[in-house]
Amino acid sequence: MFNLFILRRRQFTVSFLNPALPNRAKLVAGILLVTVSFMLFFSCTVPRKYPHGRPFVFAVNIKVEGNLLPADRQDLATKLSNQLDDSLRVQEVSIAGIYNRVMTPPVFDSANLRRSIGFMVALLNASGYYTPVIKDTIRRDTIRFHRHPDKNEYRVMIDFHVWPGKQTRLDSVGYALTTPALQALALKYRNQSLLQKGRPYSKQMLSDELDRLVVLFRNHGYYKFSKENLFIERDTVLAGLLDPTLDPFQQVALLDELKRRREHPAISVVVRQRPVTDSASIIQYSIGHVTIYPDLSVIPEDTVIVSNIDTASAHGFSIISHSDKFKPLVLTDNVYLRPDDQYTLQNYIRTYNRFNQMGAWQQTSITLDPSETADSVLDANIKLYPKKKYTISTDLEASRNTNDIITTGSLFGTAINLGLHNHNAFGESVQTSTNLRAGVELGYNFIETSDFSVSHSLEFPKMIVPQPLKSIPPFKCFWKHRDSVRTIINANASYTDRYQFFTVKSINGSFGYELNQGNKSYLWRPINIEYTQLNKTDSFQNYLDTNPSLNLAFRSGLVMSTQFVYTSVKKHGIRTNYFTFSAESSGALLGLIKRLDSGALWRFVRANIDYRHHIDYRRTQLAWHAFAGAGLAYGKLTPGGEETLPFYKAFFAGGPNSMRGWQIRELGLGSAPYYDTAQKGVLDRFGDIQLEGNIEWRFPIGSVLGVKLLSAIYVDAGNIWDRHPIDTSAAQKGSDFQLDRFYKEFAVDAGTGLRLNFDWFIIRFDYAYKIKQPEEVDNDGSNRWFYNMNLFKGQFQLGIGYPF
Repeated sequence: MFNLFILRRRQFTVSFLNPALPNRAKLVAGILLVTVSFMLFFSCTVPRKYPHGRPFVFAVNIKVEGNLLPADRQDLATKLSNQLDDSLRVQEVSIAGIYNRVMTPPVFDSANLRRSIGFMVALLNASGYYTPVIKDTIRRDTIRFHRHPDKNEYRVMIDFHVWPGKQTRLDSVGYALTTPALQALALKYRNQSLLQKGRPYSKQMLSDELDRLVVLFRNHGYYKFSKENLFIERDTVLAGLLDPTLDPFQQVALLDELKRRREHPAISVVVRQRPVTDSASIIQYSIGHVTIYPDLSVIPEDTVIVSNIDTASAHGFSIISHSDKFKPLVLTDNVYLRPDDQYTLQNYIRTYNRFNQMGAWQQTSITLDPSETADSVLDANIKLYPKKKYTISTDLEASRNTNDIITTGSLFGTAINLGLHNHNAFGESVQTSTNLRAGVELGYNFIETSDFSVSHSLEFPKMIVPQPLKSIPPFKCFWKHRDSVRTIINANASYTDRYQFFTVKSINGSFGYELNQGNKSYLWRPINIEYTQLNKTDSFQNYLDTNPSLNLAFRSGLVMSTQFVYTSVKKHGIRTNYFTFSAESSGALLGLIKRLDSGALWRFVRANIDYRHHIDYRRTQLAWHAFAGAGLAYGKLTPGGEETLPFYKAFFAGGPNSMRGWQIRELGLGSAPYYDTAQKGVLDRFGDIQLEGNIEWRFPIGSVLGVKLLSAIYVDAGNIWDRHPIDTSAAQKGSDFQLDRFYKEFAVDAGTGLRLNFDWFIIRFDYAYKIKQPEEVDNDGSNRWFYNMNLFKGQFQLGIGYPF
């Protein structure tokens, strides 16, 4: 879909105060003074629905002392706060961090204090801190109401100071299992153990190690082995001192060891096996007969079709179907519990997940029953409950169309989407989706833009690749994980009419693979074809002729590219990292054909990296974001060679998800003043290079009618550039990327906003000020900060969801 608006009309700005300020420093100082004064004089915390005439818990603070990293100290304090007795928990609602309310505070009882300390000590012991010190301080404050003495507040503030002490670490780890086969497996995979010498000791780690061993044994056929068959024996130094048979020299050695461990706390552990009470727990099982029920329903049907498959690959399978909607090979090829194979928990889970991920079924159930043929054989019953074959969806959109690279940010857009989804095409669980979209953008001339599009996609639950290509490295990597790969084919066509400017016709198709592996995903499209035909009006062409860089970018063209996208999500305690890398190359090989290179084919390479880092505190979140992207056009589509990326592949900045102090595509290029003076500064800007960084502190402020109200304070910094000057005139000086000055050309904005959290989506209202404008340069060559800044002259942004 193409919705481009280059000559945007300037938005109406309401300014309540716009005096001529002789000194911008006074303005900034005044803003800070008013803000600080407001917070100091009006910030408060008040209780609601408190018990009259009785002391109540008003606040509880936990401070962790000792030689710990700040992040570990914060994490431990959060865990300790969760151990407080319910009668010490305070429910506090904050509005912008200024007005706080304590809701229904509990009555204070010192017995609850002692219980909470006991719970915290238990947590510390379980985490390897065996010598903690917890001191509590109770502060009382009375708020008297002379006219209503019965409403006096007797507030109790409790402070816990926690010294965890030295954390115990693992000294030695051993395995002593009585079953030889299990002992051999434990030692063989010892390098995967969670218990390693020097690691911090915790009961949770011991439990996780037992879980690991159970999974290991079940993956080697021990179907009935459970966690109850194992236990962990901890340090035996103290037990040895009580042994009366020890001679004095042995007792001295144990005392020396005990003294050493007090100075450097360490513990030794041994994993042992309990006496065998059920011999089935140490028997290795294999898979017998597999029965598949592909179309079960809560409503029984009279007709039952039994398919007996005689092919060698389907030996040992039975398929009992009510309607024969699914092809037999689609069912048997996705079962990893193969007849006559050894049972493994991994194959059980793979089979379960596979049918759930294929999309044709809404529920999967797998049961394993003892076979009548042998005591060590399990018969599998796979019960599948299909979805409705067809579903129809309708969606109504209303937005400002600020997220697409070729839409305008100053028009109101509305569109309707109709979709038809088939969850079992061809009887092979192939997902197909057909979508129709029609939309308009409303503006000065009523209907400014109209667009129509149709798209169709097919998702195959397997990797489709010709046999000769399986040994080629990219295909080989995906083929190794073929049971988790989807083959995706897309095709769509769109038509956009931008009133009085241009019409765009586009058609594209792609073929690729999608692989999901836990917290990582890969998308590779070896074939991506896009053709865009741009028909411009004479007035629009005249305008482009005065802007060389835009004139080069806004052309009809053909993209024949390969695309790759990698994403990962990693969580460590309260920190979460999101990483995305994407790359695209067009015309690398086909461009060697001279006729294509000098014809409509765009030749370019393009890549970008997106990184997000979130730190989740108890009630707030700190979010960091960094983005870097660059592209290089090198074909001969234009005389003298291609100078810039096509406009629908170029980078841009500004809008609700980027530099929020600027409207969409209003920032850049570099420090060139031309783009802020030509056409009254309403030119859309596109570049070959983009750098951006953002930081945002998010916090709750309350709720209204069940809708959570959130806010944030943020700073954005970044810009876009051309890779080299397109126009060498003085007005466009600074539009290209240069290592010796790019860091001086970063634009900076700061602001705050209101977010409405409806649980399933977030509506975001942001208001930002331009703190540094790179195109405004002093006579001495230094960038100007707070240039022409006005308290009531910021930039409003409307967005859906978080910006990063």
